Amino acid sequence: MSRRPLAAIALAAALLVACSAVTPENYARVEAGMSRDEVYAILGKPDQVNGSGIGPLTLSNETWAGRKHSIHITFGGDKVALKSIDAAGEQ
Repeated sequence: MSRRPLAAIALAAALLVACSAVTPENYARVEAGMSRDEVYAILGKPDQVNGSGIGPLTLSNETWAGRKHSIHITFGGDKVALKSIDAAGEQ
């Protein structure tokens, strides 16, 4: 394989890593009542998940960490109940 295709693949991979879904614009797209799958389609998989439950009620706090922002979403069952965004490093 020549060096040109390898360089193109490396550049594409670097661009994908540099493009974060954790932006204020994507945060605004997330709405109360959305399913977990709908949120994952916008933000990708979370970087951190914490959850607990009592009987049929389950809560899951999920966090997406980007270079400039962090997005925090609380799911009640499988639906968005609460959301917040802050500058990276703030909490």
